[in-house]
Amino acid sequence: MDHPPSPDVSGCEPAETPNGANGGIVTEGQEAMRPPVTTPVTPETPPKGRVDLTQGHLLRGIVQLSWPIVSGAVLNWIMGVADIKMVGRLGPHAIAAVGQSMSIIFTVQFVVFAIATGTQVLVARYTGARQPGRVTDVTRQSIILSLVAGIPMIPIGLLVSRTLLIWMGAQGEVLEQSVIYTHAMFWGSVGMMLNFLLASSLQGAGDSLTPLWMLIWINVAHIVIEYCLIFGVGPFPALGVAGAGWAVVISRGVAAVVMLWIVCSGRYAVKVPWRGPWRVDWSLWGKMFYIGTPSSLQGLVRSVGYAALIAILNRTTAGEFAVAGHVTAGQWSSLGIFAGLAMMTAAMTAVGQNMGAKNPARAERSCWSVVAISTVTSGTLALLCIVFARPLVGFFTDDPQAYYWGHWALIYIAASLPAATISMAFSGGLRGAGDTLSPLWATVVGTLVIGPGLGWLLALHLGMGPAGVWIGMVASMLAQAVYTGIVFKNGKWKRIEL
Repeated sequence: MDHPPSPDVSGCEPAETPNGANGGIVTEGQEAMRPPVTTPVTPETPPKGRVDLTQGHLLRGIVQLSWPIVSGAVLNWIMGVADIKMVGRLGPHAIAAVGQSMSIIFTVQFVVFAIATGTQVLVARYTGARQPGRVTDVTRQSIILSLVAGIPMIPIGLLVSRTLLIWMGAQGEVLEQSVIYTHAMFWGSVGMMLNFLLASSLQGAGDSLTPLWMLIWINVAHIVIEYCLIFGVGPFPALGVAGAGWAVVISRGVAAVVMLWIVCSGRYAVKVPWRGPWRVDWSLWGKMFYIGTPSSLQGLVRSVGYAALIAILNRTTAGEFAVAGHVTAGQWSSLGIFAGLAMMTAAMTAVGQNMGAKNPARAERSCWSVVAISTVTSGTLALLCIVFARPLVGFFTDDPQAYYWGHWALIYIAASLPAATISMAFSGGLRGAGDTLSPLWATVVGTLVIGPGLGWLLALHLGMGPAGVWIGMVASMLAQAVYTGIVFKNGKWKRIEL
């Protein structure tokens, strides 16, 4: 805030101060001779919910930041489990429809990852550098961008979804159900983007607890709405697979409105006053996309790679049963993937804050700590998934063929979990420092070349069937973990300026 100019006191008589000598009057000259009064400096109180990773015990800070993010990942996983469990009552075709639709949605909505990554990295940097005004600017621009990008996403998704689903090999009832679910999801593009971006901004500022509480309430609402819309409870129509899509639209839309109130209330780590310059800041847009575009392309590549694997599974003799098995297995293994993504967010915030505070050594230690936590967590989950593969898949489906292929899918996919989460942790550290190209190249080679290439060769040309696809996935994850680890160890990311 600008202060008013000091009044012109030239030519005035010396000021008088009460309670001094000379009959209780002290002149300016006498006051100047007094020793200065030292006012104790009160340490800055962090905003509500914020974790400062630039000082204090590093591992404690990472745990404090990451446990709400991991908890949120578990909640997202529970929501996915509830989706597949309820949809699974409609049959294997419904499970396959939801699984294929999600890959299309993530493919077309890849732009959100660019904005989210750019937002989180810049917010973390400016938080570490103690520049709250810049944190506000970045968050405000992410809100504007979510509207500019999210609204056109609706007609694009409605137009291209059927074509992409056909390319993936969907046909018959699976195709029609996939189109219905995909169309429903695209109507909620703006709400989902706003919710995701504002959560990323808060996490970048070190507040991972507020998004967690928001997620708890919104997931409860989602499951209730979904059950009512799928099966037609009370006054609600029975929409089947479409009901699952519309439940996401409604719950995430409400969450977006609440998150907007949170950042505009002035009570949390990120403060965006309603009264402000709501205009495009091209320089910040440039920074956000410079940082986030490679990450966005990385998300796009992952979605295309996943779609390619589904296309190969559709072309095996097992067909839609292999796809249904893959989707059910993916619901359990995705717990590890969600945890890995959460730890990637923690690494991005920790490295970003410490690089903003000009402390690359602490930034490096923070990423290695996240890698260690990710390895232990994902290794434990992988072991549990392998040991209990049969009952876990049986929870979702009693169809004999879908159950058979789901059991083997879970074993193969679980074996790749430790490598996948290690790669994510290193990628988060690199992104937090501003290096988003290296994780992109790792994903391009692993997800578009090694995974589908090896899967296509083994499954369709060497007669291994669906197992060949899953072996390709394992090889892809191992390659990405090795590459990102080597790049991070090299340390060139320490010299990047944002």
